[in-house]
Amino acid sequence: GAAEVEIGDEGVQFIKVTSLTQFGVDWIGVISIPWESVMKELNDTKFRTLLLGMVIVGGIKAFLETFRAYVQTKMVKRAVIPGMRQTLENELLNQLQALTGRRSSRISLALGSGSDTQEDSTANREF
Repeated sequence: GAAEVEIGDEGVQFIKVTSLTQFGVDWIGVISIPWESVMKELNDTKFRTLLLGMVIVGGIKAFLETFRAYVQTKMVKRAVIPGMRQTLENELLNQLQALTGRRSSRISLALGSGSDTQEDSTANREF
């Protein structure tokens, strides 16, 4: 069998005892390995392994957060903004109908900058 035992001043030892019969003689073999020599390499590499694992987990988290932000931005651009634009157009039509007494379907929100936007909005108004 195998066991861990403390032997005198030598500290904890891993011990394995095996029996062997050869040439008609029964042999007993004892293997003893000091705990420190077995654990030395494990102790030397455990912090490096822990740091590497933390870096990998951090990288995966950063990738997932970036992907989430990308998907969220695409959803806002494809669903939320067009929905808000349609709601605004409907509200403007309702307000115009309340002011003028008739409904106009020619009002449209033009996305642009500067004078183009002003020209589009004046051209699309009907009173």
